[in-house]
Amino acid sequence: MSSVEQTNRTGQEEAEDDAEASVGRLIRSQESFDKLNQYEIPQESPIIQRAIEHISPSKCTGCFFSVFPFFDWIQDYKLKKFLIDDAVSGITVGVMHIPQGLAYSMLAGVPPITGLYMAFFPVLIYIFMGTSRHVSMGTFSVVCLMTKAIVAAHAKPDTVDNNFDKPPDLSFSDAFVKPDNAELTSVQVAMVVCFAVGLWQVLMGLFRLGNISVLLSDTLVSGFSTAAAVHVLASQLGSLLGVKVGKYNSNFKVILVLRDVVMNIPSLNYVSLSLSLSVMAVLIIYTEIIKHRLEKRCHFPVPVEMLCIIIGTLLSAGLELNSKYNVKCVGNIPRGIPSPSLPAFWLLPDIIFHSLPIAVIGFTITLSMASILAKKGHYKVKANQEFIACGCGNLFASFFSCVPFAASLSRSLIQQNVGGKTQIASVFSCIFILLILLAIGPFFEQLPNCVLAAIVIVSLKGMFWQVKDFPGILRRSKLDAFVWLGTLLVSIFWDIDYGLGAGLFLSVLCVLLYGQQLKISILGKVPNNEIYLDTKHYLVAQELPGIKIIHISGSLHFANKNQLEKSCAKKLDLHSHHPPTVTISKDGENNPLNSQNESKIQSVILDMSSVSFVDPSAADSMSNLREDILHKLEGHLYLANCSPNVLEALKKFNFFSGDFPIYHYVFPSIHDAVLHAQQSSLSTGL
Repeated sequence: MSSVEQTNRTGQEEAEDDAEASVGRLIRSQESFDKLNQYEIPQESPIIQRAIEHISPSKCTGCFFSVFPFFDWIQDYKLKKFLIDDAVSGITVGVMHIPQGLAYSMLAGVPPITGLYMAFFPVLIYIFMGTSRHVSMGTFSVVCLMTKAIVAAHAKPDTVDNNFDKPPDLSFSDAFVKPDNAELTSVQVAMVVCFAVGLWQVLMGLFRLGNISVLLSDTLVSGFSTAAAVHVLASQLGSLLGVKVGKYNSNFKVILVLRDVVMNIPSLNYVSLSLSLSVMAVLIIYTEIIKHRLEKRCHFPVPVEMLCIIIGTLLSAGLELNSKYNVKCVGNIPRGIPSPSLPAFWLLPDIIFHSLPIAVIGFTITLSMASILAKKGHYKVKANQEFIACGCGNLFASFFSCVPFAASLSRSLIQQNVGGKTQIASVFSCIFILLILLAIGPFFEQLPNCVLAAIVIVSLKGMFWQVKDFPGILRRSKLDAFVWLGTLLVSIFWDIDYGLGAGLFLSVLCVLLYGQQLKISILGKVPNNEIYLDTKHYLVAQELPGIKIIHISGSLHFANKNQLEKSCAKKLDLHSHHPPTVTISKDGENNPLNSQNESKIQSVILDMSSVSFVDPSAADSMSNLREDILHKLEGHLYLANCSPNVLEALKKFNFFSGDFPIYHYVFPSIHDAVLHAQQSSLSTGL
């Protein structure tokens, strides 16, 4: 027989061959398959027994090292090999902390010195509790900007963005009970925000919610951070141009700030503008032209931002820019470290829910950066422990006049690229920052604000360049592009918090749309083997006479149960007045015009290999489908390739009953179901 003739055999001949094969090939039911392979339903241990297992000495030791990873890896620390690299890396990052700390803390509406506090106090905790060996914790622009929204809403207006002496510490009673006519400074409000953020992060870590970051897709984070860069730019325009800009604590802040800038252009401070443009030009030329060439010769980065701050401070002091040209400067910077003080806990109910987005964003940024560096360093980070480490760091720092902290992309990359091996580099960074706080802090009192604004704006270049990623996102997925654009526009034109909420809503909506969709297709048999393929894509696959094989791909739940019933009914033509048939074409294609024979459907096989979940509503829909097949087609429904969790779920939902026993209608493969259906059809003479 030629290959063409063999391919074009009738469906009846194939049925007879399969029936003969069934004599030599044992038809495996699901029950016999489970017995042969010793299938066993996993049994969960009682809660008390599991608790007892976790309080053994070995478990307690492991728990201690899990909470404080520092004491685990420090035992293998190679002093002679790692110490020099960590010292150089730590001091290099410490130098970077100064310009970034002074600049970014202004985004939170607190004095610039707060940024140096953030480079010291929370980092001390993270060193012992964090699982990343390379991230540099401290100020981060987006977190500081989100904090300012809360600070501006609850602090005395004249303390936001202004410098002042440290306010008096709250007494124990004033910290828990709101005094009459109580007014808080921006630092005091930031301390409460820092405590609330730490509280959220610790709770989410304890409840094992470390994977919550998966809700923040790369697309959402890209759109959100781009919008945050626009907010940061708008917040720095006043200092950059030396014009007066209103302090807004309402929606549409970006638009209102731009309006103020345009209206106050006549009062432009040309000295501030010239100094800002000079600093920006130096930073851009260095970054785009000099840096790459210099890196080939130097093994450590040149602190250009730090040099700009030093030169700007010297020029301001020597030329008396503040008094003669009305250039605003940093102002009073206290020497030393702040003494611990209690946050105003009575403010917590008012800001606790507004602090949740900051907690999630700060953690997500830190975990993303830690994961990237861990992949390069060939080690792993633990998401839940990172939550706890960040939370404890914020709780501790809230007693020392700090703003919520997070990992910095630029500093973390420098810490690893310079040669840092462990968090001992952060120890050297903290020592360096401590020396700055104790001795050199007041030197920066004459530093012009426009210099810090220029440093902040140039550092945002990477965030602004994310706009060029949008065309690629649009080509890959229109839904992802919708999330990116929606997050960006809502964040810019409404507010950054609402933008994050909108992005989360759109992301979850996309997941629901994807998860609700089912793909239902008809399978046919490939001649001479036991392979069954989609007849729409594989022309060689032929439907078997009297049998309809339906492949279901997706999770079955209440949201798509109607789609399941309608799609299967359409495939089986259950609502037609004519009995449905399987059409077999001469050339192997399902084409009614080339029909060779038609056979009434007697058996329907559902291929469940791509079904990962079934809920009670979907099980009821499958029962309805089974009844329609029984009464309208006078046929039988079979299940094939059910995963153990799907099979157990169907048992739990009473899908199998006396007239539909599992051992007779469920099979471990499509071919077993096909052989059983053909044998049953032949035995009944159908």
